[in-house]
Amino acid sequence: MGMIDIHTHILYGVDDGAKTLSDSMELLDEEREQGVDTVIMTSHYGPKFGYPDKEIIMEHFEEISKKAEKYYPEIELYLGSELYYQESTISDLDSGKALTMNGTRYVLVEFGVNDPYTYIYRAIQSFGYAGYIPIIAHAERYEAVFRHINRIEELVSLGAYIQINAESLIGGIFDKRSSFCKKLTKEGLIHFLGSDCHDFRNRRPNMKKAAEVVLKKNAQQILETNPRNMLEGKSI
Repeated sequence: MGMIDIHTHILYGVDDGAKTLSDSMELLDEEREQGVDTVIMTSHYGPKFGYPDKEIIMEHFEEISKKAEKYYPEIELYLGSELYYQESTISDLDSGKALTMNGTRYVLVEFGVNDPYTYIYRAIQSFGYAGYIPIIAHAERYEAVFRHINRIEELVSLGAYIQINAESLIGGIFDKRSSFCKKLTKEGLIHFLGSDCHDFRNRRPNMKKAAEVVLKKNAQQILETNPRNMLEGKSI
């Protein structure tokens, strides 16, 4: 079974993820070993890590793609962004400075860990009004929604989709964040899984173990169907 990793920092030299082309290739090799056959490179965009130049992003993506075609021809590569939300985010999308997911109307959006729920709620509304479809990156991290299933439900009803990190799903029974993610998965409130991988030191790809949990919850669509539809700009 091929998996799609929708949240990675494999694109080298643009944020706190891969530093060199060699780093990017090693991370892709690990993804392949874990059964991932499609990778979306979602570099940070926003005040926290900067605003990478689009030309540099495209140049590095082309370099990786050419090398990956030679060594890992079974892996499909796509571009996106992880957008740290602020008031100018939507205008940056409209102008083309910030990237959507594979050129679709889907956008991967990050918030501050302690941002209030009202701020997140209004941001999701704003994306919808502007014609974008927000995917909330690693939703389990935000204190405003962690352990508040009703708030997750409300955001989904607004038109948001929920992504969780693989690492958050594979904790033990005493891991509160893992328990919350597993409950959300069982309730059908998780739409995407991402490794959010950065490097081999602290944040390496870990999709295989998380996929085993997803399959136990009978939520196979999270691994392939949902992300494939997203990449093609279709409804989920």
